[in-house]
Amino acid sequence: NYDESGKAYPTCRLPPSTSCNTSTYTLIMMSHTTSRLHDFMNPLLVMMETWPGLTEVIIVWNSPRETLTSMAENTDAPSPNKKKADRNREIQERQYASQLLQWHNNSTHPLRIFFSLENGLENNLLNRYHPLLQPKNEAIMYFDDDGPFWSKDAMITSGFELWKRNSDVQVGAFPRNIRYMSQRMKDTGRHGVDSSIQAIASNARGVDLSPQTQSKHHHPLTFTPICRNVTGDTVEYNYFVFPDFDAHVLLPSGTFLHRNFLCFIWHPAFEELRTYVVTHKTYPDDMTVSTLISHLSGRAPRTFPREITDGVKEISRNRRMLMLEYDRDEKEERDEDYEEENLNKVDQSHRRLLWKQKNWGKMREEAVNSLTGYFGSIHPGTVGWCAGTPYMQKRGRGVPYVCDPEKPTLDLIPWLKEGGPGYDHCPK
Repeated sequence: NYDESGKAYPTCRLPPSTSCNTSTYTLIMMSHTTSRLHDFMNPLLVMMETWPGLTEVIIVWNSPRETLTSMAENTDAPSPNKKKADRNREIQERQYASQLLQWHNNSTHPLRIFFSLENGLENNLLNRYHPLLQPKNEAIMYFDDDGPFWSKDAMITSGFELWKRNSDVQVGAFPRNIRYMSQRMKDTGRHGVDSSIQAIASNARGVDLSPQTQSKHHHPLTFTPICRNVTGDTVEYNYFVFPDFDAHVLLPSGTFLHRNFLCFIWHPAFEELRTYVVTHKTYPDDMTVSTLISHLSGRAPRTFPREITDGVKEISRNRRMLMLEYDRDEKEERDEDYEEENLNKVDQSHRRLLWKQKNWGKMREEAVNSLTGYFGSIHPGTVGWCAGTPYMQKRGRGVPYVCDPEKPTLDLIPWLKEGGPGYDHCPK
């Protein structure tokens, strides 16, 4: 297909609603500086050595190849004027760079480096979703180069199994919430979440949740219209909590996506969106991808618990636990009252991105309003792992439901239990 100027338009195909026979997946991580090697090399090694089904790793490198090779080939002694810890860090950084290049140069190793600049691309956060990567697996697992990195139980035993049953949506463990300001939007959004829960509860007997069949099962998954130009509708970006219910954006780390979506994300029809991402001061690739995928699929993302209590809870980074600060934030700031009262008192060490530059939070909010206005609607919101089970508890205000326990054991995950909601999609 070609447009009026003769530019080729690829034909993209939506993925299937389930991918039960998929047993392997590709890990994609993106980086641009050797300083981040300290963050991801040890977790990456653990994943490659112990995670079943990981048959391909693609490191998207968004800076010149020389940034890696010069570090790996540097044999000069670190400056004696540096502190011992800094000298040791520099030596380790060289070793990491050398190891990464050795893996890449070994044709039998599952890891390869995609050098963006050598493939005609610029430094762009959306490069990790580019079709030129050509992942060999249908299932793609994403992690940010600085984490957080969730455990094998959370990601593979639980998350990958959820993705197999919902391969036509984005699936992840790190959700963000959009707050509606108008009562009309609040009512419509609440109806959407309740309809999603009803659909998932019915799905325990294998009800097809595809948009083509939802109507005959009386569970239409309603998107909430945005009427900004007529009624002045606006939304707020809630960066305080990671709610499993009623979330609208998945942060990239710990997400699964079907490779068919790469064609759509980089399709010429969405060039305007991609330009917005690279020119906006907050580079809102997470908001853009989640919003686009939900409108393509006609469904909200699905979420799984990022911590399983009866397994290894997380991969350590430099002997520190990655998840502590995130879980502490979530526990202390869960109530909406607390959020509003402490809007200007957020611990900067726990919210680094918000303090990179002045008004970072406001700019993120402006971005989500621009993106939702572009599409004209918002998906009905995520539902937690406990949807359709006795572990789903109502809340008085804020997000409508929570899962109790917040951090389940594997035997509580419904799609892993025979007879549980979602299990029949891919019975073992």
